Amino acid sequence: MRTATDKVRICAANNADLYQAIFRAHALPDNRNAAMWWSEEISPPYYSNLTTLDPEAYDTQWAAVDRLKYTLGRPFSVKDAFRRMNLESQGFQLLLEAAWIWGELGHATRSPTGAMPAGWLHISDDAALEAWEGAWAAGGSPANRRIFPPAILDDPNIGVLGRVAGQGFDAGCIVNLSPGVAGLSNVFSIAEPASGIFETAACAATAFAPGLPLVGYERGEAFKAAIATGFKSVGKLRIWLLD
Repeated sequence: MRTATDKVRICAANNADLYQAIFRAHALPDNRNAAMWWSEEISPPYYSNLTTLDPEAYDTQWAAVDRLKYTLGRPFSVKDAFRRMNLESQGFQLLLEAAWIWGELGHATRSPTGAMPAGWLHISDDAALEAWEGAWAAGGSPANRRIFPPAILDDPNIGVLGRVAGQGFDAGCIVNLSPGVAGLSNVFSIAEPASGIFETAACAATAFAPGLPLVGYERGEAFKAAIATGFKSVGKLRIWLLD
């Protein structure tokens, strides 16, 4: 039986898989070992340059953070997946704290059929992806550059899902597949609060990845919505930003 720590390891590994996919879609090199995932290139907005994968590899991770400070030469963030590191002495400030979430099939959603919710689709072309990203940004995640390039659509382990509205989209999410689980992230809605859209997005994710537990991390109202949908909190994480 999986412990909470086991589940956090799986959540962190799935999240690192998403990072790897995003960086490679941008043609940015990355590195990974048992202790962490990291990249020595400037990251796309909202993405860290290092995320930890092992709660016991503290010294290795600390040394890697120190190297990145000199390699990057500019502000960057570190995702401490197990809330084990205190990087204040390294010049970082705590950017946010969130909770890892885990939803077993049959409990994460209340969809009676497992079908994609009405109006939702799996995006497969760049024009639709660009429209989806515009809606995502309007839903509260603005950036001054494109974060999801067309190359992401070539990755069979990534599903960009959106709810059609007029000529574009008004809600959506991203699902990324890892061995044994599917990550749910970037849940958004232009008009609905998190409490109104999270369950629908989870249903769409379940339709894309049938039979797999859904994992991810959330905070604030989105975390409350995830818990109301049937997810369980399995651990905490922190993101540190070099000031």
